[in-house]
Amino acid sequence: MKNSFTLVTIYLIAFAGFTSFSWLFPVVPYYASSLGISISDIGIVVSIYSYINAAAILPSGMLSDRWGRRRFLVAGLVVSTVVPFLYPLAKDFWALCIIRALHGLGAAVFVPTAIAAVIDLASPEKRGQILGWYTASAQLGLMAGPIVGGYILQGFGYEAAFYSCGLMPLLGLIFLSARMRSIPQKPPTHPSEDAHSWNWLKQRGAIISLLALIVTAVGSGTISTFMPLYVQGFGITEAGAGTIITACYASSAALRVPSGTLADRFGNMPMIILGLILCAVSLTLVAFSNVLYQLSIIAALFGLGMGFSMPAALSWLAHLSPPTKRGLGMGLGSASFQVGLALGATFMGIVISCSGFDTMYFTAASVSAVGLLIILLLQANGRKGAGEKA
Repeated sequence: MKNSFTLVTIYLIAFAGFTSFSWLFPVVPYYASSLGISISDIGIVVSIYSYINAAAILPSGMLSDRWGRRRFLVAGLVVSTVVPFLYPLAKDFWALCIIRALHGLGAAVFVPTAIAAVIDLASPEKRGQILGWYTASAQLGLMAGPIVGGYILQGFGYEAAFYSCGLMPLLGLIFLSARMRSIPQKPPTHPSEDAHSWNWLKQRGAIISLLALIVTAVGSGTISTFMPLYVQGFGITEAGAGTIITACYASSAALRVPSGTLADRFGNMPMIILGLILCAVSLTLVAFSNVLYQLSIIAALFGLGMGFSMPAALSWLAHLSPPTKRGLGMGLGSASFQVGLALGATFMGIVISCSGFDTMYFTAASVSAVGLLIILLLQANGRKGAGEKA
């Protein structure tokens, strides 16, 4: 109970930060298209955020272990507040890429620090459940952002959509200031712990968790980047595109807490397997659908896949990483997801240019299926390592 209010504060900060991030899902592809940028280059514009995020998130997590959580939370939210006001200044491909890179840097400072702070406050036996609550808060933000951003874009234009996006991390800063002193500044340590050991990364559970996050994110990046452009050909509006993306993250958010609880009880591996199966099936179905309600249902099915796989993968990483490496561990998890988002946006844009949208969704589904196969082979080719919780 002592940590409950602090955890709720971090959940609210996560909601605000991820709402701001997802606010631009339906906005940036349309804005880039309005500047005359090609579909393959739009994939690059969108993915620059994730590439920079993935590159910066590891050192950010490690530095938060050493220098403290609070200042990194503040810095990330400040950058995320300011950058959205720069988007209307971008009038070409390179300017938009630079702004996306700055935006990704802000998230890289904030995200692993917030997850590590949650784990610092969580007891080991409740870790999956508490991570479920955190990721549910993040998913609620991802759910709220696209539909609101899409409606603001449709009703008021690009500048209103970008400027209003910057208000959400500002709200997060207000939440943070109210409970700043109660957030752990440094992770708890144990005298016997080897603070310099990286051996935990060699465990099969860590490899499986990171691979599951990458594979899940490829599908997520494909949907969030190209769904707005895909549905244009069927007469679905900007608000409709935002609704489809929101359906994906709404179902994912609803499943996060029960999924984390199930992972605590039955193990992480079954949740990861089920999640990747749902991701592969739903991505295949997108290619056969062109109606708003059908696409919304299919996107929700993909969200269920994320809801099963991601909390289990993060919980497994948290269980394996020592406290003094927790920021690094959560940074690796976040970086893996961002790498997947970037790969989905970049390479699926190339697939569209060569073969069209249908082939792109089949390709994304194949990535989920192949990833699942590799994970099953990894699990089969060895016994559970010492200290691992499958």
